[in-house]
Amino acid sequence: MISRFPGLPALLLAAGLAMPAASQAGEASPITTELSYVAESARVVGGGLQKGTTNHAAGTLDVTLDGEALGWWPGGMVFIEFIVDHGPDPSRHAGDIQALSNIADGNRTRLQQFWIEQRLGDAASILLGTHDLNSEFYVSDYAGLFTNSSFGIGPEISSVGASLWPEAGLAARLLVQPHEHVSLRLAGYDGDPATRQLKGAEGYLGIFEAALEYDTAAFKLGAWKHSRYAAADGSQGIAGGYGLADIQLADWDEGNLGVFFQYGAVQSKKANDIRSYLGLGLHVGGLIPGRPDDEFGLAMARASLADAYRQANGALANETAVELTYRIALGEHLALQPAFQWIQHPSGDPNLSSARVLLLRGEFSL
Repeated sequence: MISRFPGLPALLLAAGLAMPAASQAGEASPITTELSYVAESARVVGGGLQKGTTNHAAGTLDVTLDGEALGWWPGGMVFIEFIVDHGPDPSRHAGDIQALSNIADGNRTRLQQFWIEQRLGDAASILLGTHDLNSEFYVSDYAGLFTNSSFGIGPEISSVGASLWPEAGLAARLLVQPHEHVSLRLAGYDGDPATRQLKGAEGYLGIFEAALEYDTAAFKLGAWKHSRYAAADGSQGIAGGYGLADIQLADWDEGNLGVFFQYGAVQSKKANDIRSYLGLGLHVGGLIPGRPDDEFGLAMARASLADAYRQANGALANETAVELTYRIALGEHLALQPAFQWIQHPSGDPNLSSARVLLLRGEFSL
């Protein structure tokens, strides 16, 4: 399936050019690279807007430079990320508002992230540059298995113009770790990441997150504000908050059982599209004996639609997506992941029956 998409050879060539000889020989290197390419076929087999199949893919090349090891300056790091995306969005067939695929974007090649981080002693760091908010904020490790976009970050914040894949914007971030299990993050992002220019009319998105993390559990609380969002009540600006938890319930020799919970909400009278989000699910690693790297998951994502959206579109109160998936590890560099999504009331449209979607995802990484 991967060979059907033309972006892979270019990314492989770029990875080879970016990787120094010491790294290729298996030795430690101040420059590290990571290449990933994810190809997916999604078919709406019933319901939604219409039946249909969509083939799409996303490639990523990450390059990390250790400033101290390179002799540039102590405590510094540079990160560069390129992305190549191609293929249409399968939501064109399902008609859903939450975006059933978290890799669908259309056709583009982009320098996605380019930032510099400076450590401030052992307990803090600052970061400046083009940065993906979701690489550090609103992240659930267990929910990351799933293919629906809402499990990656709640749609109540992704719908307001946040700095996210595939359009990261200019940012400044402060990280403080007063304790080995506690971290505090504060960041400001360009209000319109697509322009990559700091303009007063675009405003900013400010976000704060406090996290308590252990080996078997993680709890995070966050709050954010977009200063120039065109709100439904005619004003500018909107704010929201979120919380999430990853909890391991059991573990055995080759596997583990965990659950996750996500909730986010915005000021309901200001919301244009989505006023709140609820996600929860089950994650099992090593479900089948002898296959410790496989992952199984069952989860639900519910987006509660804003009053302004419902009135403008005659929509129902919610869109709910249920996903069942199993990721099959095929060695160190390959994985295959079939999934099924059942999407009730796509975009809240009372005239659409529940969309039933089959997905097959292939992953290649170096």
